[in-house]
Amino acid sequence: MLLLAIAVTWGVFEAMPHLEDEHTYLFQAKLFASGRVTVDAPLNPCSFYIPHVINTAGKRFSKDFPGYPLVLSLGVLIGQPWVVNAFAAVVTLMGVYLFGRDIFDHDTGLLAAAFGAISPLFIQLASSFNSNATSIAVLIFFGWTFMRTRREQSSRQFSYGVIAGGLLGWAAITRPLTSVAIGLPFAVLALADLIRRKREVVGRYFVMAGAFMAILSILPLYNFIATGSPITNTYQMYWPYDSIGFGFQFGPEDDGHWITDAILNTRIALNKFGGVFLGWPILAGWQLSWIPVLLGLVYWPYTKRAWGLMVPPLVLVLAYMTYWAASAARYYAESMPFLWIVAAHGLIKFTANRWTKKIVTLVLPLLMAWGIITVTYPVLAERRELFNISRRDANIISTANLHHALIFVWNNYWTDYANLSWLNSPDLNGDIVFVKNCSLVENSQIINNYPGRAVYFYNRNQEPPLIPFKKPWQIWEENKK
Repeated sequence: MLLLAIAVTWGVFEAMPHLEDEHTYLFQAKLFASGRVTVDAPLNPCSFYIPHVINTAGKRFSKDFPGYPLVLSLGVLIGQPWVVNAFAAVVTLMGVYLFGRDIFDHDTGLLAAAFGAISPLFIQLASSFNSNATSIAVLIFFGWTFMRTRREQSSRQFSYGVIAGGLLGWAAITRPLTSVAIGLPFAVLALADLIRRKREVVGRYFVMAGAFMAILSILPLYNFIATGSPITNTYQMYWPYDSIGFGFQFGPEDDGHWITDAILNTRIALNKFGGVFLGWPILAGWQLSWIPVLLGLVYWPYTKRAWGLMVPPLVLVLAYMTYWAASAARYYAESMPFLWIVAAHGLIKFTANRWTKKIVTLVLPLLMAWGIITVTYPVLAERRELFNISRRDANIISTANLHHALIFVWNNYWTDYANLSWLNSPDLNGDIVFVKNCSLVENSQIINNYPGRAVYFYNRNQEPPLIPFKKPWQIWEENKK
């Protein structure tokens, strides 16, 4: 899995951020790696625009939650931030195996991990700068250590409890809504245990709750340092409408976000998700990926455990119905390990007799190969140079061998500048500083703020793309003529 993630990271995504969130995560990770939570805001925010980065009260920081950027900063420190999600993918499959093995058996765990290794959505997330890959790894290991905490009768129950609580806390400061949805069914299990056998389990759940709260405290601390208040919603600092709920005040549209919108968003997202969580092809309009899941639930012998594993995915879907933007398959990504385990359990039950085993032995490899050709490959191919973002521009700058330079980047949309802005240091004082080409006045101010630097203009749509920059007054004189 590690080799596959590395191959896709470089072969498809070129080990660089593409989505708005990815650029923001990398910016904040660089800040954390430098030992800071915020950095001084530039005098001209337009000239250094990064999506979802807040400039307020002289400070600059990410609107996103700190959990994933803290992990990503470890990759920044070694100069290879892309390795974080690649290794998270390996950890996830290990967690899927352990959870599947403990809930059912060794074969179920192995097959579930194999399903994960060919999942188009999982491969895509493991090769990107999104927070989902790390969140999936954290939550599946939370699930496994939680179950170990419940079952273990030795002193290790407290060790598992501390780990489970810490992992859920980390998920909460990474993707809060997701962690609430996945954690809620486990919280109900814990409550049932406390009601039935309080004396036996109260200690282990106490340490679990303590570890959870200790890690969760990072979020209000981050908010306090960044904004001056521990309860600030940084999402709403960037977009006032960016929160969960129903009503006119939620979402960017004037008519708000209502249950009808939620149902439509959910149908769209589930349709996308059904085609990529396992990667099996669609036949005559039917998403074959759901067949092994259904077998796990309804094929004899029935087990409560299989139905129980479907609760976290169901709650996750319901939770994201409250979010106005929830029409992306990746919002359900943290449910995939549970679905892989149920699917593996279904196929193993189906192969209980000789004839069905022969059918699965023959059909399963064909389905997987068919899925790789018709689903996985197209999904990954269309992600290459997503939003027209690629390393081509960075390679051109590298070949030019510039130093102590200021480069104004032509832009028609934020992605044009994003092709190079991700290379900036968070304090905007690196050997090369990339500037978004704004107005003549702002460009002039930037040049004055960086005295002694060679100044260039970069436009990827012209030849040559990199040329010496004409001073604003020179441009003005030419326009006058």
